[in-house]
Amino acid sequence: MPHPGRMCRGAEMGRGPYEKCGLVRETSLPPGKTIHQSFEITFPYQDMVKDGRFVDRILKTKRLNTRVRLWYLPFGGFDGNEVLWFEKDLSLELKGDWVWKR
Repeated sequence: MPHPGRMCRGAEMGRGPYEKCGLVRETSLPPGKTIHQSFEITFPYQDMVKDGRFVDRILKTKRLNTRVRLWYLPFGGFDGNEVLWFEKDLSLELKGDWVWKR
């Protein structure tokens, strides 16, 4: 059974119409309803290597400054018709001991 290799991203068709089908993440904002979204934010890290073997992974910083922007895109991309609805600067900090999944 064919599956979407590009996960519905991009404007080109690929190897056939099945390349553009699949599940698309719901990103709409219905009026009067609270929406919760989750995002993966990667903290900068460094791999510790000893004698050519991976030993451990350490974080370069425990604090990350980020800017959150909520845009309205009426026709797809950023082409001059976009509207900035919300913008906020946040400081994210990891607290406690961090254990990497292996």
